[in-house]
Amino acid sequence: MPLTDAAPLLFDSVFLAKLEQLHLLAKRLFRGEHRAERRSRQVGSSLEFADYRNYSWGDELRTIDWSVYARLDRLIVKLFEQERDLDVHFLIDASASMHWAPTKLDQARRIAAALGYVALANLDRVNVCWFGESLGEDTGLMRGKPQFHTLLEYLRNAPAAAEKTSLLASLRAFAQRLKRSGLVFVLSDFLDPAGYEEALNLLRHHHFEVHLVQVLDPAELSPGELGDLRLTECETGESCEITVSESLVSNYRKAIAAWLGEIEQFCHQRAIGYARAGTEVPFEDLVLRVLRDGVMLR
Repeated sequence: MPLTDAAPLLFDSVFLAKLEQLHLLAKRLFRGEHRAERRSRQVGSSLEFADYRNYSWGDELRTIDWSVYARLDRLIVKLFEQERDLDVHFLIDASASMHWAPTKLDQARRIAAALGYVALANLDRVNVCWFGESLGEDTGLMRGKPQFHTLLEYLRNAPAAAEKTSLLASLRAFAQRLKRSGLVFVLSDFLDPAGYEEALNLLRHHHFEVHLVQVLDPAELSPGELGDLRLTECETGESCEITVSESLVSNYRKAIAAWLGEIEQFCHQRAIGYARAGTEVPFEDLVLRVLRDGVMLR
């Protein structure tokens, strides 16, 4: 069953007020400077003159500069710079490990909603999709702030926590489903036994610009329970009995820190955006950090 009981609290009036503040702040921060990087030279009337080139058969006659033709007896076509629309996709992990601490899924939903709002207000096209062991149905591309209520309704209805994490299968299905590349935010804890490398490389191979938002709970980074415990893996159901000592916890923290460092280095080496989103950090701080990277407003 969908998790709808607590979802309305995620998107209350306080949340919506923060979204508008983030949008206004983003406009002041960037003032359109990053959007210039998204321009492509196309023939035709557009925003700003860029250059000339020789006329080719099939070019529209209205693009010819007749004043140049009168002076030089040459057919020259005007080129203009035109902004490309950006498709912004949010792939949200709804597997059992994301439900382990409800605040993880809540944090992912808030971040997706906030970034989605900024993208819609920026007149980009937005698409959202859950994934777990497989890729779910998406919202389809939406455009314009009036579509924000559709985005929120989708995020309110998260799937049940019954699935394992399969990044490769889900991201492969996503790449096959989409006909046009764009910007992809993958919001997940990335706790996939099969790893994350092949899945992310697959998106890059299909020319998507990738940004990771890794959502983790403080208890996953630094567990506080000591003594004799029975641990159950939330996605496989496997369990084991273990005696947790201070030294074991210390080694665990070192292993987690090394794993996080590997993910961050992997992303850095491949020009993949990376942001760690602890559930204890206010979502607006994380969103602002992503916006400052310019990954969406360029």
